[in-house]
Amino acid sequence: MTSVPKCPQIPGRSHSCQGWMPGPRHVRIATSPRLILVVAAWVIGTGVSRAAWDTPENGNPILPGYFADPSIFFDSASSQYLVYATTDGNWISYSSEPTVWSTTDFVHWKSSFVSLPSSWPTSPLWAPSIIKHPTNGRYYLIYADNGGTFIASASSPLGPWSNATSGTTTSTAPLYASGSMWGGGDGIDAQFFLDGNTVYMTFGGGGHFGIARLAFATNGLASIDNSDARMTDGTTHKYKSLDGIQNALEGSCMFKNGSTYFLTFSNNACQNYNVQYAYASSPVGPFTSADGQIVARDNAKGILGPGHHSVLQVGSTWYICYHRQHYQYVDVKRQICMNQITINGNSISTGVQTQEGIGSGTGALEALVAAARAKDETDLAFGKTVLASSESDYKGGTGNWESFDAIPHFYAARYAVDHNNGTLWSPSTLPGNLIVDLGANYFVGRCETTFEYVLRTYRYKIDYLSASEAANLAQAQASTAWHPYADRSANTQKLSPVVDSLSTTARYLRLTVLAADIPTAADEINTILQTDYADRIGVFEFKVFAPIVTIPAHRDSVFNGGFGFGSLGWTFNTWGGTATGSVVNDEYKIQIDSIGQHNSSIQLVQNGIILERGKSYEVKFD
Repeated sequence: MTSVPKCPQIPGRSHSCQGWMPGPRHVRIATSPRLILVVAAWVIGTGVSRAAWDTPENGNPILPGYFADPSIFFDSASSQYLVYATTDGNWISYSSEPTVWSTTDFVHWKSSFVSLPSSWPTSPLWAPSIIKHPTNGRYYLIYADNGGTFIASASSPLGPWSNATSGTTTSTAPLYASGSMWGGGDGIDAQFFLDGNTVYMTFGGGGHFGIARLAFATNGLASIDNSDARMTDGTTHKYKSLDGIQNALEGSCMFKNGSTYFLTFSNNACQNYNVQYAYASSPVGPFTSADGQIVARDNAKGILGPGHHSVLQVGSTWYICYHRQHYQYVDVKRQICMNQITINGNSISTGVQTQEGIGSGTGALEALVAAARAKDETDLAFGKTVLASSESDYKGGTGNWESFDAIPHFYAARYAVDHNNGTLWSPSTLPGNLIVDLGANYFVGRCETTFEYVLRTYRYKIDYLSASEAANLAQAQASTAWHPYADRSANTQKLSPVVDSLSTTARYLRLTVLAADIPTAADEINTILQTDYADRIGVFEFKVFAPIVTIPAHRDSVFNGGFGFGSLGWTFNTWGGTATGSVVNDEYKIQIDSIGQHNSSIQLVQNGIILERGKSYEVKFD
């Protein structure tokens, strides 16, 4: 019995699976009430010009997990791009400890904990911003808290961070206390702006933005500079209210192109968040509001609530880095995305939100991603057939005054092997397992498991079978001969992805998810419960890689003669003939369609073998 999976429900739109999405079409085969076999066949749907939200290898989101309010920064000293963000997943008052992600190519990311000053509050912290000071060479980091805006400094963009004011307690440490500028809303979303050698910050919410100049002492400590005559507002702290801003809520970001100053900001909220902008000839205004939304909700593309952001220039190309809401809608599960923007005079391109992001197209970062993907290791699990014990539903419900339909099997097994940070597999009951069929025996070196939350502890196991031990997934599922690959049933590590290494030959890999540290307090999970389940354990990606093997440059024997490393070290030539060759179950199989003019036209060769005069060598074939 087969059935076509239900299309995602997009509010306000009719639903039909005909011509739906240019990504994968799948057939779900019911093998038993608790087993779900998914066979993937990538096809192109009709009548759709942009990537669907669950198309494999989408460029957006750029990070796995739930993060918001991104501050993107290029560190020329280490040639790294860094994204500091609010760590999301519960509710803003329960935001987890801050994290930072770093990359050199926007394909391979590393998450790191942020070591913040002991005088700072531990929760909640949100809306970071980072710069490198143009003259003293130190890095500065801002975070907002209910009590104030805090600033820290470090000699490295990854910290450790020390408080950059003279205060030594939580109450005296802030750069400024909330309410000390103009009152309500002045402590929201402070962001750095560097204009030449001058450092400013923009800040504020509720439609009221301000700008202040920062001063830095010889010892590196920071303060608000009250000596700038343009800062005509405020008493304790001098700032300038930014006039002329319309349709604004929070999340201000200032940057300069040529002689024009742009102020971008978020409007509306939650699933209807969007980014708009204004421009001026001076950083203190007055500003002229522009028409249009740079990024906005886009039901046709499955994009909800793109908002709080930062802007990055790479060469002559500009990018917006922003968060958007989980799809289908689950509040406080926001994810980081990037798209290119175009600036022409006083105008910024609008409606740039896409699922492809910087994973396609032309531009500085697009070229970086393409180059990284071209030389990337092969993920043996990508797009392969999988068998899951169960798939969790999307509960549906009413979130922020809008109803969302329930979707059965929404967190599908295939999403664990699709290279898409916007999708995940989640079993409906625990323990839950996922079996990946690699299609043949491969020499496996490591598995990388990316779980739903970076800062939770997950407990799991990985097992394997070879091709000789099971002929298909059904036999693999029923087998009692599974071999242990990794046992993290007592895991205490809070980090994702988790890497498990073991060199072995396997056709089937089984990931069994056992448990995780899940919040249970009502205040923490009530927001999620509006539209979904709060006790779900999800897996963004389960990747399988061959061992990293170095072929000896000079050797006197055949390398990889048993093909345990696939075709590594071998070259298949067709000099006029027609043939194909590949490794199947540790054998190199050649299909010859035409031998060509000579018996030597088709060759499987290995270079680099050095034979010495006077020595004996033996050649053996099984």
